[in-house]
Amino acid sequence: MAVRAPSSSAASSRFLALYRAHFGYVWKTARRLGVSAAEVDDVVQETFLTVHRLLDGYAAQGSERSWLFAILFRVVQHHRRSRRRRISSIADESTNVEALPGPAGTAPDRHVQTSETIRVLEEILDGLDPEKRAVLVLSELEEKSVTEIAAILGQNVNTVASRLRTARAHVEAAMARHRARDGWRYK
Repeated sequence: MAVRAPSSSAASSRFLALYRAHFGYVWKTARRLGVSAAEVDDVVQETFLTVHRLLDGYAAQGSERSWLFAILFRVVQHHRRSRRRRISSIADESTNVEALPGPAGTAPDRHVQTSETIRVLEEILDGLDPEKRAVLVLSELEEKSVTEIAAILGQNVNTVASRLRTARAHVEAAMARHRARDGWRYK
């Protein structure tokens, strides 16, 4: 993906350093937020174009990752809205949120089990609305506190806490249904 550099060399250096340091994080987080593999590059590019535009006004008040997540979340929301207007949803079942590397020589059955677990988790996360999914990703995968999440997303702490409780309950209930339905596989 080509990134157009800013006009000044200091701004250019700052942007390129940010891009190189956080490209993998932004890409992986976009997938975790439910962006399909076919569309993730576009979302990441749009995110970094926004970062490029806003970088001069960014005063390092928090972590760069938090700032990037807030921008990415808004880009993902915009992407979803515009995608819904363009076409109906197309499921991308051929890829996972991220490949979980295992030790060399992992038994094939363990690899299949891991892939199936990731597929089920993706399915469950797709059932969450974007706000709850973002809160869950920030809490469980980014290990942010409710206060930090509220600051990142620009929301009330009580709203974030409520969304997190609801998201966790949704995931737990969906996993329980899955285990009950497919329990014979795990015996």
